[in-house]
Amino acid sequence: MKKYMIQLLVFAYFLLYGLPIQAQQVDSSTLTTKNYLDSVNIKRHQNKIDTNRIKIEINQIIGISSFYSTKFNGRKTSTGELFYNNKYTAACNLYKLNTIVRVTNLRNGKTILVRINDRMHPNMLRKGRVIDLSQSAAKQLVFNSKGLVKVKVEAIKYSKKNPKLED
Repeated sequence: MKKYMIQLLVFAYFLLYGLPIQAQQVDSSTLTTKNYLDSVNIKRHQNKIDTNRIKIEINQIIGISSFYSTKFNGRKTSTGELFYNNKYTAACNLYKLNTIVRVTNLRNGKTILVRINDRMHPNMLRKGRVIDLSQSAAKQLVFNSKGLVKVKVEAIKYSKKNPKLED
């Protein structure tokens, strides 16, 4: 019954929004209705969230994305692993660590799957920033010259493995 409901939700999504252009293949059975939002972190940073620029719904956030500087290569992330810009990872204060999320560039429809393995500085929420992507992931989404783009971030599942780009 649960699988049927997920398939029905996915079908309804595609009817409403059309087929997205994808950089990676996403098995529709991996879409989730489980809540991966980090309610403790959201409550802690609630006064810093710019509600004019950030829209939070269950497992879906709309806001601005940026990408990591190269100076962070080799530094430890919140999960304890080392950060590398060539991996499909991201920093986000609003999702639980190790959540796989689909990030969609709202200007061109391109998508990428990344794993949340780090946290951003809380003041980024005041600027409307919801996620900080690795440079590999940002390149797939085709960022603008300022390094910022409006995105929709949707939770997919929990995993300690990074998503890979399909050939």
